[in-house]
Amino acid sequence: MNRLFLLPMISLALIIFLYFLIKIGGALRKLKPIILFLMGIFLVSGTIAILKSEAISKLFYSETLIFILQLIILFFLLVIAVKLIVFIVFDAYIKEDRFPRMIKDIVVIVLYVVGLLFIAKYYLKLRVAEVLASAAVVTVVVGFALQDILKDLFSGVAVNLEESLRIGDWIKIGEFEGRIEQFRWRSLKIRTTDNVLVVIPNQIASKEAVKNFGHAGLPFALRYQLGVSYKNSPDLVIKTLMEVLTSIDMILKDPAPEVFIWHFDSSSIIYELKYFFKDLSKKSIIQSEINRKTWYAFKRAGIEIPFPIRDVYLKKEADAGMKNEDIINILKNNELLNTIDETQLQNLAKGIDIMAYGQGDMVIREGETGRYFYLILSGEVEILKSNKVMHRLGVNEYFGEFSLFTGEMTTADVRVSKECKFLRISSEKFRETIKMNTDIARKLSEVIAVRRAGQMEFSKKETEDMNLNLKKDTENIFLRILKYFSS
Repeated sequence: MNRLFLLPMISLALIIFLYFLIKIGGALRKLKPIILFLMGIFLVSGTIAILKSEAISKLFYSETLIFILQLIILFFLLVIAVKLIVFIVFDAYIKEDRFPRMIKDIVVIVLYVVGLLFIAKYYLKLRVAEVLASAAVVTVVVGFALQDILKDLFSGVAVNLEESLRIGDWIKIGEFEGRIEQFRWRSLKIRTTDNVLVVIPNQIASKEAVKNFGHAGLPFALRYQLGVSYKNSPDLVIKTLMEVLTSIDMILKDPAPEVFIWHFDSSSIIYELKYFFKDLSKKSIIQSEINRKTWYAFKRAGIEIPFPIRDVYLKKEADAGMKNEDIINILKNNELLNTIDETQLQNLAKGIDIMAYGQGDMVIREGETGRYFYLILSGEVEILKSNKVMHRLGVNEYFGEFSLFTGEMTTADVRVSKECKFLRISSEKFRETIKMNTDIARKLSEVIAVRRAGQMEFSKKETEDMNLNLKKDTENIFLRILKYFSS
């Protein structure tokens, strides 16, 4: 009696043990299906124990029924053994997802076939050789009927065994490009940048040329060609394009981006940009950002992208049409420049540049030698210290005045928050045009000192002392302006 209930008791103990083991979590959760088969063994073996008991066997006993129930137990044990082997090999021992699902499926099928043959030979007492011979005949018939499916199957096995493609790789097959999500018996599935799932038969994947960009997380390199006018020097173009590439956060700094002169075309010099990034699904976004920032950078540097087919008429830029009188009026309305007489302002207006910057562009970086004064015609900029926004400036406001009048280094970053156009005055042009005197220097120092004090953050005690410091700061700026213009 005790021996009859030994298997049900063992299976029950294993069920309880696995239940608490699965509670730990992690990869052990994959053992959960085994509990169902152990419960099956518990019920079937319990039924056999009851049927073989003295009380029940006298009333009802069937060798055929017990034979079938024992066969069911063997099948449950086979399933449990296969699941344990797969768990140990693919989940516990090999912790990384190195193998596609199809390899696991093949291992599972082989284990089931071996297990079933073992049961057939030693429990059902069948002649395995005869069974295999009959199966071979059936296999030939089925093989002719399912040629295309079998081609896909074996092509998939070949692709997987080569390990040239892995789940997570970014590939291009024919017109389709995306990240591999799954390997199946007949096909592989890739997810495109448009979030479309494309199913490609394994037979096609094994015959087509497959471009593998690499695995997720590794840096990808892309090349992009751009034609620039012969009027612009290569050094200027390469410097400007490098500034564009290094200003985009999604482009890696290591490996560093590169710009090459590719070849000389009939109407332009072709430059090639090479840059690295980690997420190939962002390729279009990065390309768009390169194009956007290049347009603004080329506009500022006076670099031309030639369009020989379109350049059959004279095109007048809107900025070029800005009247000199309008520029002078803007300068007159500025609190800093209205101290300068009109004759000098007219001469200064002739050397002013109108510059365009896109959102996110850095106009000034902290610690650079200040060379320009900017007056905002449209848009908005942010003044940053240690990457923190301290102030925002809009239309008719200005920055860079301290560098213009003293030639000293900049003390903050200035970044465009909304697309901007500026009037830009260089310190060299200002010194050539404006005859500095003590009256102008005194007025400028007062305005600059008040402006600087208004942009600083003061504590309560500092606010009380601000008026005392303002006079001292004004005098200090006054002396620096005189020194700069007298040098």
